[in-house]
Amino acid sequence: MLEEVKKCVDTKINFFDEYFTIPQNMQIEFNRFCEKITTLGEQCGSATEFEEKFVSTGLSDQFNAILPKCTPKSRKMTSEEKQQSKKLVKEMISENKKEILTDALTDAAERVGTATKDELLKKSREKMIEDGSYADYTITKNRFEDAGRLVNFFKNKFKKQ
Repeated sequence: MLEEVKKCVDTKINFFDEYFTIPQNMQIEFNRFCEKITTLGEQCGSATEFEEKFVSTGLSDQFNAILPKCTPKSRKMTSEEKQQSKKLVKEMISENKKEILTDALTDAAERVGTATKDELLKKSREKMIEDGSYADYTITKNRFEDAGRLVNFFKNKFKKQ
């Protein structure tokens, strides 16, 4: 196998070893997958040819099907990975600054509106309790809701037949 092709094969196989734990019930499937990759690598004359055939033969689909069945390994990020991650976050924030700000403001306004509505309902309920009208309100409300359910019941009953 050519050295450049071997690097591609090893990268795909070692990816699992480095980042995932392969469950016992997946070990046979994973070993078959590794054999197929190795066989393909031995048949290819360049890394480009290997990568093209990796996709066209469906091995990339098998690779992607095995991934969710494996358990990710926890590992510490290198300083380079941390810097890259920070850079990506900064880029995402700068590119989406307007949407992030709009979402945050919308969320805050909705929270304030909900809190205000809840407070008004609470005060209204307390006032009705003090007036002695809360029990009458509850009874009347329940009667309307019961009547609505009864109407819907009959609607659905006759609608089905």
